[in-house]
Amino acid sequence: MAGDSAGDRAAFAERLRLQIESRYRGSTVELDPARYSLRVRAPGVDVALPLAALHNECVRRPLRTSALIADFVRSVETRLTPRPTEGTVSPERVLWCVRSRHYLEGMARSEELLTETVAGDIVAFIAESLPGQVMRGVSRVEWEGMGMDTGAMRTAADHNTEARFARVSARIASISRVPADGWRMAGDSLYQGSIIKVPAILRALVEKSGCDVLIGLPDRGVALVVPASVPSAESFGRRVLHEWRESMNPLSREVLRSDGSTMRALDHTRKVTSLLPWLNN
Repeated sequence: MAGDSAGDRAAFAERLRLQIESRYRGSTVELDPARYSLRVRAPGVDVALPLAALHNECVRRPLRTSALIADFVRSVETRLTPRPTEGTVSPERVLWCVRSRHYLEGMARSEELLTETVAGDIVAFIAESLPGQVMRGVSRVEWEGMGMDTGAMRTAADHNTEARFARVSARIASISRVPADGWRMAGDSLYQGSIIKVPAILRALVEKSGCDVLIGLPDRGVALVVPASVPSAESFGRRVLHEWRESMNPLSREVLRSDGSTMRALDHTRKVTSLLPWLNN
């Protein structure tokens, strides 16, 4: 049973460390106390595993601790995919992956990735989608070694990301009524946040809402969107923060605002009620 004291958290982390190291032999698993996460290293592998969400879930549901831990350990397998050798990236599989700066700091060779700041602490980088729901960041040296330039990779990522979410644009266009609490999109466990890199989706959301939209990406597999003019926009920041804290794969607590062509992050210190159009005049 997991407790919530410093000693209990340390013991919980050590229990996870030993289980992962035992299950994935040949890997080195170290505890990062500052981030309350595990760092798994092996040839071609360097992965950070945040533990806070799992620990909190075990505290809330102590009778399911063993099952929760077992599920977590099994889920690690999809993330321990060795990095392919340089020069093997497939342009047909690259797309924009959206994560936080904090996430990038934990990635090996993150400085070699092509990144773009989206807003606030949210960034996008070019990644390759591999079989088995696996993603890896692609370094510049890989596509340069194939004779491709940055412009070609950007174009490929733009095209592939738009194609991946083509059905989302179609569904938004077919909606006859905007839900009072907006939309919750969770159809892509790795790349759901990448919808904000698809201009057609942003335009469709704004056109359907008839105003700016607020966007939250609390989990890598969840995107929350609400029109800025509806009453539920007042509590949207709290909703994003709650899901971010509860997430097993947290992405960001940022609230973004978009007019369909531009995007900015809202100041965490501002009250979300100030987003309502009649208060912005």
